[in-house]
Amino acid sequence: MDCKKRALRLSEKVAPKDQIDCVAITSQPNLRYFFNYIGESFERFSCGLLTKDGSRSALVVPMLDKAKAENSEADEVFSWTDSEGYAGALNAALKELQIRGHVIGCELSITLGQMDSFKSSRGTSNFVAITEEISSLRLIKEEEEIESAKKTARILAGAYRRVPEFIHAGKKEAEVGSEIKEYLANHGADNIDFCAVQSGKNSAIPHAEVSQKRIERGDIIVIDISCTNSSGYFADFTRSFVLGDANQKQTSVYSIVQEAQSQACSGAVVGSMAQDIDRTARSIIGKAGFADYFVHRVGHGLGLEVHEPPWMNEGNEQELERGMIFTVEPGIYLMCKFGVRIEDDLIMGKRRAESITALSHDLIEI
Repeated sequence: MDCKKRALRLSEKVAPKDQIDCVAITSQPNLRYFFNYIGESFERFSCGLLTKDGSRSALVVPMLDKAKAENSEADEVFSWTDSEGYAGALNAALKELQIRGHVIGCELSITLGQMDSFKSSRGTSNFVAITEEISSLRLIKEEEEIESAKKTARILAGAYRRVPEFIHAGKKEAEVGSEIKEYLANHGADNIDFCAVQSGKNSAIPHAEVSQKRIERGDIIVIDISCTNSSGYFADFTRSFVLGDANQKQTSVYSIVQEAQSQACSGAVVGSMAQDIDRTARSIIGKAGFADYFVHRVGHGLGLEVHEPPWMNEGNEQELERGMIFTVEPGIYLMCKFGVRIEDDLIMGKRRAESITALSHDLIEI
């Protein structure tokens, strides 16, 4: 990845905010995006600094993360120990980058603790949000990012093809989840962010935790998994299975969700709006009489975070552009009965979206 180029592009976007003296990057996804730095400092202060013109950069990290930081794309690394505190390292970094002002461009996710760290080091500091500018950069993926997402999608699809082998009557949801995670870990997944196995009544709860419930014959099983490969780019799929023969109600509801998902994906063309995709799926489900049972947006963006822009929901008039990656995942949830959801990952091409979820859309009977 060309972190220097990304920093320069960010500088162009924040240039109109002429009061900003430097940019502070504090979230893990953006530290990776702008510095190729992969580190979790927990409660200890760490940040990335960019000059306003994007020409120079530095990382300020705890000493125990210094080796990781030195493998990043930062121009300079300043470390500190628990006994000495971060103030000296932060001041040294600001001096090295010749940052003299007190107005800091930052992410909305900056913590009060991180803000206090700047204030105690620099004296009074003012903070200006630049989350929108950062998001607009990350929204359109570079070719390298797209290839990374495709690689993760191939890894995740491989796990889904093995799912029928992991499910049988009497097996606990948690046991199935553990076997899926083990398979993924052994076949290229670097981080398994989410692995929901929801059977029977649990399938009607979109974000139900994996439980000790035993899977029974006749259960619909909704499986939602998100993971990354070593590049940090996410794939996020959902498929619905049934143990045994699906009954008429299950088949009928599944067919509605399948049609809604198919039509919504087909409508994802360059120039259409994010809310159009949601409207398409919601219209089909609503006409079938299940409007009150589709209780979430139709999708979300994917990248270094499993949930990021573009948000595929009513009210988002953002036009879809080449290079965007997002999910389409309508569902119907009949409380205390069962639920169905189908989720694909799509990449916007020159004219329309391409699914990178190489899986069947049919209800799989196990």
